[in-house]
Amino acid sequence: MTANSATRKFDTFIAVGLGGIAFGLYVSTLAPTVLEADAGEFQFVPWLPGIAHPTGYPLYTLLGWLWTHVFIVDEVAWRMNLFSALTGALAVGILFLVARQMFSTESGASTLSARGAAAVSALAFAVTPTFWSQAIIAEVYALHALFVVVLLWLALKFKAAGFAPRSWPGWMLAFVFGLSLTHHRTTVLLLPALGLFWWQNVSHSPASAVSIKKYFTPRILLVYGLLLFAPLLLYLYLPLIAPATPYSVVTLSQNQHLVLYENTLTGFWNHTMGTVFSGDLQPAAAGLDRLILAGTFLKQELGWFGIIFGLGGLLAWWRQRRFDLLWLTVAAAVAFTTFNLIYFIGDIYVLFIPVWLIACLWLGAALPAASTWVAGQLVKAKTGFSPLPVFDGINQKMSQLVYKIVPLALAVIAGAILMTTAAARLPEISQRENTTARTRWQQILAEPIPTDAVLVSNDRNEIMPMWYFQFVHGLRPDLQGLFPLIVTDAAYANVGRVLDQALASGRPVYLTKPMEGLGLKAELEPAGSLVRASALPSSPAHNINRTLPEITLDAGHTETVKLLGLDVLPQTAAPGESVTVTLYWQAVEPLTVDYTSYVHLTDAAGNGLAQSDRRPGGIYYPSHYWQLGEILRDRHTLILPPDTPPGEYQWRVGMYHQPEPGRIAGMGHGLPVESAKLRVSN
Repeated sequence: MTANSATRKFDTFIAVGLGGIAFGLYVSTLAPTVLEADAGEFQFVPWLPGIAHPTGYPLYTLLGWLWTHVFIVDEVAWRMNLFSALTGALAVGILFLVARQMFSTESGASTLSARGAAAVSALAFAVTPTFWSQAIIAEVYALHALFVVVLLWLALKFKAAGFAPRSWPGWMLAFVFGLSLTHHRTTVLLLPALGLFWWQNVSHSPASAVSIKKYFTPRILLVYGLLLFAPLLLYLYLPLIAPATPYSVVTLSQNQHLVLYENTLTGFWNHTMGTVFSGDLQPAAAGLDRLILAGTFLKQELGWFGIIFGLGGLLAWWRQRRFDLLWLTVAAAVAFTTFNLIYFIGDIYVLFIPVWLIACLWLGAALPAASTWVAGQLVKAKTGFSPLPVFDGINQKMSQLVYKIVPLALAVIAGAILMTTAAARLPEISQRENTTARTRWQQILAEPIPTDAVLVSNDRNEIMPMWYFQFVHGLRPDLQGLFPLIVTDAAYANVGRVLDQALASGRPVYLTKPMEGLGLKAELEPAGSLVRASALPSSPAHNINRTLPEITLDAGHTETVKLLGLDVLPQTAAPGESVTVTLYWQAVEPLTVDYTSYVHLTDAAGNGLAQSDRRPGGIYYPSHYWQLGEILRDRHTLILPPDTPPGEYQWRVGMYHQPEPGRIAGMGHGLPVESAKLRVSN
């Protein structure tokens, strides 16, 4: 066995060990069962197999199907969680090999120093909070990180092969890059970095012009093109599986069909290209606040220790003239970060995982330089020489020992810091006790819900566990879950409109939780752990049909609302009793702000005795959601003061909004209601 072969085997052994440590950490904190949100979706889609949300994730789906049907241990949800732990651990192990190549003797590091630094890089990434959190649930980001690491590893192997266009690392790099695009397409952001890495090396090699020309022969271009684009054929899985996907079309009634995946060329294009998210790309909106957000994420992931050492690693590569590694890593980090700064989605933090991966390589790169400097200072203090002295046998041995012990000591110290940090983060990140979704939905699905009922939620994430139990365990397949934006139709733009569609279906309708503001649109009554919803009464007892005075908004345009009617119960009350006043509103034009309605009880002189102010619709159906022409019921409860004199009192109602705290803009002084008065008795 040659020395190089023995070195590679030992490095592989360490990589396996580090991957094993990461796998053990992830399994010990793994989510045990079904989850909400995308994790819940990715627990049933691969099992079917079905179609995931855009961009479809065909590779993940097919790998998940194979995994859940071959590895038959525990429930399906846990298997998919474990799949993330496995791919995450593989990413950690291969990251060690990537770092080991980067921190080679070419950087002036000893083998021991390079190994220690590479191990620190791998462990640092393994315990970054975001990656760790994604490696213990059924999500796509552990596999995404694995692709990023493998592509970096292949790029370094390609360099070791002299960037020969007919070498296996080059072929594999093209193929794996194409394959990565069938999983998470942000991997395309690596392309500029890979190109710069190739150019930096090839353009500075002897006879570079000849070397570059080798890549642009028709045969080479054809082979690399086929290797790159052939994996994209996996996307054909989507139209092929669509007819067998139970939720590709949802039927609410004979006249209500929701197409979740349109099995046409246009539908295929929109789904795979993720056009539904195109509105979240907002380059013009990116500013200093986004940079501050990215900096906050960085500190949360690596802490000051990691940031300082990461900067040290960049400086070390610069001084060592490792410009190819700087191009590769800095260009990749800048590309991913730039995209994330202009992409305004709620969970943008997960898309920074490749950036933290690269930052961990920078962190590790500082260790060989730091250990060499520390060892040199110790040797110099003892012998008066900074380099390894050769004139004195005793000093020679001592110096060699110092240069071996210091890198190991620094790696151990760094590892101890990482493990201490991981231990502190463990209670917050661990999912091992998270059975909330399973407990809740098992309880709901065991209740006597009428056949073919519709369950309405304001949150897609909440419905995913229900679909898991329906599609994987066959529980209550007759029920239909609905949520805003289940399709892009405006009729499903918010939970109020979703409720309208559910009621229009003629099926029994339930809310998955209390959503008090929806009392504007429906009668709500508790039903076990759910809330039964039914249509409102047809009309108020006291018709008013008057429009409030216009309100001028800061934007310069005016808005108004019509009061259609009012009901008072009881119409006679004693001091200290409560009275319920029900207002019926109608939007006569589109509303852009959220209004507060009020009811005042006044005497003949206009003096107020009692009042109620509330925002009709609450957070679930505020006024900027209201549709033109719809009638909305707004209930107020007032308590009469104990000292209210007997007599007849008048109501005054109206609306206002607060452009800013402490400032009120009202629709006039309210409307006096003559047709419905309150009699106060002794």
